[in-house]
Amino acid sequence: MLDAFANKIKIALRSCQFHIVGIIPYAVLEEISSNIYNLQGKGIFVEFIVIMENGNKSIKTTNTLMRMSAAGGELYCLEDGAEEVANFVHIDKRIALNSNGIDYYIDTDIQTHLRLEEAIYQKFKEKAILIVHQSGRPEIIGYASQEWVKKGEKTHIFWEVEQAQSVIIYPQKIELPLKGSIEIQINNDCLISIQAKNDNIITEKRIFIKALTSLGITFSVFIATDPSQEFIPLSTHPDIPFHYAIPPACALRLYWEAEQMGILNENTWGEIPSNGFRDMQCNENTVLHFQWKTVFDVKNIDLHFYILDQDIKEELPKTEKTGHSILSFLRRRKLLF
Repeated sequence: MLDAFANKIKIALRSCQFHIVGIIPYAVLEEISSNIYNLQGKGIFVEFIVIMENGNKSIKTTNTLMRMSAAGGELYCLEDGAEEVANFVHIDKRIALNSNGIDYYIDTDIQTHLRLEEAIYQKFKEKAILIVHQSGRPEIIGYASQEWVKKGEKTHIFWEVEQAQSVIIYPQKIELPLKGSIEIQINNDCLISIQAKNDNIITEKRIFIKALTSLGITFSVFIATDPSQEFIPLSTHPDIPFHYAIPPACALRLYWEAEQMGILNENTWGEIPSNGFRDMQCNENTVLHFQWKTVFDVKNIDLHFYILDQDIKEELPKTEKTGHSILSFLRRRKLLF
């Protein structure tokens, strides 16, 4: 079972861009260690609580843990049997893998699982022993007021450092006092790094911030003009979002994916999972009315589908500028099919 878990992690790590966190047995860590070394070489931040089968670590075990720690990883050891621990790995706050075989990157509400398991991680972190690869190193306590932030909004970074001569935060490259906070605007997913230096010894604390889109949900449209053909992506109007021109009698597949917890409703369909898809066929111009409720706000999102035929003019929006723009869009689309 652990072999299957390790193989699943190896595959998922291929898409990692920023951050890995989890609780795993040492046997799994050893199996994926070469993958972790490669990712650390690319600047990926690694956080693990490692479950040790016995209190005595071999030289190989010690070297593995020390190497990951020296490369900037935050590793903790916890003796097996102290308390039953669920094994899981999270990647970039968007993929959640579990040793019980239930994977949440395809779940309808991934953020719930992420937050729940990260709370478990923090609970066991308090009981675990931090792996220190160098004595005399500065000690850093650092955290963000929010680790899920809407793009363009701000989060506060707090820190407290001991045994350090200098403290710098990256990528801002700002020198900091030993204790304080700073407000940072988040425009994209990012790793915040607090580096403390004591003589030639450098300690780093990294914090991964997930940037959420203004809507917090994305829609993708795919079409198949013939049942024997595969679905192909369809772009929205370049100037008017959520307006799509589709050929008559084609199969339509609508995907949606949420970046945060929320409740999604469509006027006709009712409440639907926050991640999913639906196959449709539009025989006439159609509008889907979605309402997306999150802890931030409530968004009303309308998706417009226009059928490519000669009578389309009667169904277009009545404003001259918008109507002309969509009509031109439809005409260009008609030449493609």
